[in-house]
Amino acid sequence: METRNNLIYPGMLILFIGLRRIVEILIDNLFESVGTLSLNFLISISKFIAGLIAMQNLTFIFKSNLEISSTDNIPKIIVLMFFASYFDFIGTIVRKYFNMSDKENKSLEERLKGFQIISSALLCYFTIRTKMYKQNIFSLMIISICLIIIIIIEMFYSKDRLSNTKNIFLTLFSSFMHANLDTIEKYLFEFNYMNPFKVMMFEGLINIIFISIIILFNDYALLEISQIFEKSLNLELFFFLMFIYLILSGLKNIYRVATIKFYSPMTRALAEIFLDPFICLYTLYRDSEHDSYFWVFYWTNIFCLIIMTFCSCIYNDFIVLYCCGLEYDTYSEISKRALTIDTDEYYGKESIN
Repeated sequence: METRNNLIYPGMLILFIGLRRIVEILIDNLFESVGTLSLNFLISISKFIAGLIAMQNLTFIFKSNLEISSTDNIPKIIVLMFFASYFDFIGTIVRKYFNMSDKENKSLEERLKGFQIISSALLCYFTIRTKMYKQNIFSLMIISICLIIIIIIEMFYSKDRLSNTKNIFLTLFSSFMHANLDTIEKYLFEFNYMNPFKVMMFEGLINIIFISIIILFNDYALLEISQIFEKSLNLELFFFLMFIYLILSGLKNIYRVATIKFYSPMTRALAEIFLDPFICLYTLYRDSEHDSYFWVFYWTNIFCLIIMTFCSCIYNDFIVLYCCGLEYDTYSEISKRALTIDTDEYYGKESIN
């Protein structure tokens, strides 16, 4: 039986996600002209640089030669890595060009991130045949109910329902694209023994090319960049925060691919949503009008986010519910049964001798 890895990888991923989110909030508050395109360009550069450095210095993390032999041929692997990069690019960029930059919608992504774990679970089940047990199905059902509640209350609270419907659809689409990215990476790591850092470096390079094309041939992208220098009164602070963002993005992606390798895309999705209840406590209060319906909207969202985070922990076997047989196929219970069987077999043989 394979031994479960230490929680250091998802734990460090959560840490760097949280730190980077704090820097994003600072950048957003101090330099409003910085948009998704600029930050995504930094993320792409960080993935390439971090992947290159880690590939040379951190391969010991995996404690073996990852590229033993590939299930697929080289052209198929290249195509898969290209599509992984494409899904990453589309999932991050698409919201910018459909007017998702207004403050009322900035917290929408955090509130609907639970869709990532649903998408990842279904994609892994149907493509790489990941098993789904009772506790997994139970968790996904509760997460789905919470997402529906968030969407319904968002529609009732919204002033422009048509625009908000579009934003909800695009947010779910973005989550689905990221789930595709994670599933392809898991396939490359598990079935083709690809070095995760090499895959990350390749994705960063492709995304740099994609974004460079947009910057060169899109007037809005050039306007966004020019506004940074026109409106930024403190360029030293701006470049310092962007440098910190670059470093944190690289570290986050190192632990992201390690988490997908050692755990699953669903664990990566858990790391993404783990801090969302705390982040939304601030962003929802900051970005919403405090009218008579606000507190119902506010606390319903926070409550659903907490439940989704809790159920995501159940899905990934970090929390075990000892009721209704939900514990039977969890990692800890399977390990206990395996240990019991091995012990019984050992003492059985000793008694026979």
